[in-house]
Amino acid sequence: MGDLFATTATPTGFIIGCLCGLIPLIVGIHYRKFRAGIIGFIACVLSGFACGLFGGVPMIIISSSVVVSYAYVNRQDPFAMYDLAQTDDGQTALLQENSREAFLRGLAQFGDRVRSSLKALTRNKTGFIGFLGIMFFVLMTVFGPLFIEYDGQIHMDRRLPGATSLFQGPSEEFPLGLDWQGRDVLSHVIYGGQSLIMIALQAGLMATIIGFVFGAAAGLLGGAVDQFLIALSNFILTIPQFPLLLVLASLVSFDNPFYLALLFALLNWPSLMRAVRAQVLSLRERDYVQAAVALDLGLRHIILNEVFPNMVSYVAVNAIFSLRSAMYAVVGLVVLGLVPLREPDWGVMIFMGRQQGALFNPNASAMLLAPIIAISLFQLSLVLFTRSMEEIFNPRLRSGV
Repeated sequence: MGDLFATTATPTGFIIGCLCGLIPLIVGIHYRKFRAGIIGFIACVLSGFACGLFGGVPMIIISSSVVVSYAYVNRQDPFAMYDLAQTDDGQTALLQENSREAFLRGLAQFGDRVRSSLKALTRNKTGFIGFLGIMFFVLMTVFGPLFIEYDGQIHMDRRLPGATSLFQGPSEEFPLGLDWQGRDVLSHVIYGGQSLIMIALQAGLMATIIGFVFGAAAGLLGGAVDQFLIALSNFILTIPQFPLLLVLASLVSFDNPFYLALLFALLNWPSLMRAVRAQVLSLRERDYVQAAVALDLGLRHIILNEVFPNMVSYVAVNAIFSLRSAMYAVVGLVVLGLVPLREPDWGVMIFMGRQQGALFNPNASAMLLAPIIAISLFQLSLVLFTRSMEEIFNPRLRSGV
């Protein structure tokens, strides 16, 4: 069951990816869009192979919609809502589209948005470099274990004659050298990024969701709800976060990484909430929001359909910066030894290197520098990627206005 939702490449995930890839491939063959169908099949195979059902199922929708968009989208009049038809008595009638046509039209429009987003991604060179950097780390942590086995055992036999420790510098056999137990540092770099990235990703997404929902609710509802959320956010903002994390980490044992991510999210949402609230206060005066309120469409509809599309660019960029902040906080707690140390992990590599005297051993420099450089490059990639995200979610930037 674990392989179905794994976040590393597994044989089960490969089978899932192949099965998922059959759908866009069949759609491509049906509409004679063979190239798009084959690309969709490959995308599903890679996604399923990497993340099981988590990767394969969403990629079915994305790749199939792209294939349909190639077959159906007419940029001048994409899927006219009504078609003209001639009746028996010579009169012209309007035939409303059926449910199948409406579904295909929506699928094609979604596919067209995906294609335009990909073009926007490649248009901004800085953002595209950041995207490539993120993909490098994702592919390394997901597919790297297929090629390099994790070295988690002590190897006393690797100690060089006359050496005072098992530390070794880079060599042909071990490109990043050996750590304090004679283990391959490269294997720890490849295997150690997944847990850190997953905790940061969970924390960033949860903080963004909480901040957006609270900010939109405060701006739209006003009154007591607005005052309470503003007071709560002010209280949290006045608390120095990292000292608080130090105290909590010394009192509570975070055995489950999810709870650690949840704690970061609960401390990082106020700044986004205040920004979203300010924007919503402006948006709620717009005619389309006033119309939705007058029609009593409900708070959920107003937030998701009227407010969120106008703020998606800012929210997406904020999610990236929340992810960065959470990653730094996790590494800080690990380096200080205040959370459970589980290998492999980039933060644990820094902690153990400091504990075992790597700072004073030239042969041990790779054990400290490798995870530090990996974390820095990943953070840099995230910052650069925000440039492309602004173009993807901002219609004016996407159209070159």
